[in-house]
Amino acid sequence: MMNINEGLLSSYGVETDKLAAMNYAARNAGAYGAKLSGAGGGDCMIALAPTAKKKTVEKAIASVGGEVISVKTNAEGVRVEKSF
Repeated sequence: MMNINEGLLSSYGVETDKLAAMNYAARNAGAYGAKLSGAGGGDCMIALAPTAKKKTVEKAIASVGGEVISVKTNAEGVRVEKSF
């Protein structure tokens, strides 16, 4: 869905050449998805990658001129609890 959304944002003209390069580099390196963040034009993007591909994706983004700011969530997420 991130990639589809990025395509739509690109069609609106808010994606720069640098953003496109970072997004494609991340995807080609194994990210699940990548898209611009914010209003575009500021060259900020977000990529979601499996743990095993994290360093490869970071290097790919840096190789096209991106500065990587690595973050991780601390939210547990959804879980199923049985009630008795």
